[in-house]
Amino acid sequence: MSFKTDLRADLILLLTAFIWGLAFVFQRSGMDHIGPITFTFGRFLIGALAILPLWYLMEKPKEIFTLNDGNKKALLLGLVLTAGMLLQQWGLVYTTAGRAGFLTGVYIIFVPLLGLFFRNKTEWPTWVGVALAMTGLYFLGQVESDELFIGDILILISSVLFALHMIFTGKLANQTSPFRLIFVQFTLATVITGIMVPFFEAWDWQGILDAGVALLYVGVLSSGVAFCLQVVGQRTAPASHAAIILSFESVFAAVCGWWLLNEYLTQPELIGCGLIMAGGLVSQLKLLLKQSAGEPIQHPHGVN
Repeated sequence: MSFKTDLRADLILLLTAFIWGLAFVFQRSGMDHIGPITFTFGRFLIGALAILPLWYLMEKPKEIFTLNDGNKKALLLGLVLTAGMLLQQWGLVYTTAGRAGFLTGVYIIFVPLLGLFFRNKTEWPTWVGVALAMTGLYFLGQVESDELFIGDILILISSVLFALHMIFTGKLANQTSPFRLIFVQFTLATVITGIMVPFFEAWDWQGILDAGVALLYVGVLSSGVAFCLQVVGQRTAPASHAAIILSFESVFAAVCGWWLLNEYLTQPELIGCGLIMAGGLVSQLKLLLKQSAGEPIQHPHGVN
């Protein structure tokens, strides 16, 4: 593998991390116009429509949906994804884009921990990473605002669901097309949130139009384009190497939140975010040292 190939893959993955990090800003700003359920409905609808032409371009499927065993599992996976996205979007009503980015990144540690329930072996770097992340959560929790605390808890719960989603996605990855897997989940999420809107919020068409830029960004770029960029980048980059680059999503979320939303992190929050990111990186240390070229990493924003 040449240096140019390595550099190209790294730049593609870094661009993917930036798109996902910036998505938190648009998710946060979208809340100024519509509720979290309506926003989640819009992003999944646009995401499904964005994935469809990419799917046809890449694979030219003969049929879109049949109720076979693989699609049934994809539907169950979609329930987990929908719950995780709704909680994340709801949490963003109360917390900042930067904090949400780092708290969502905790999923990288939850994955091996939850894997224990599926008899997956957990290496020592994971436990060191957990200790660092828990310490970081302590510093991040040093806030006087009850709303920030509520938002952080919701984001953290969504991170657990994203970790479960990654584990189950890993088991299904080789059983069906990744585009089909994503499209089925997005379609189910669109239906569920579409049913929920009139009961818990209200159809605010003007609000949807006002949030149009945010919805287009998270639907087309964060879900459609970034997903494809990730696939292209990981064709030549080892999974462990890609994990390190993609973890910069949380840094981009904090920087973009400061730049575009005038969100500032206090010194304890900066320490907490740094420890959380360090915990995520340390948890991947074993893989990084081995430089194993495993399966592509499934990311919540790729399905974000």
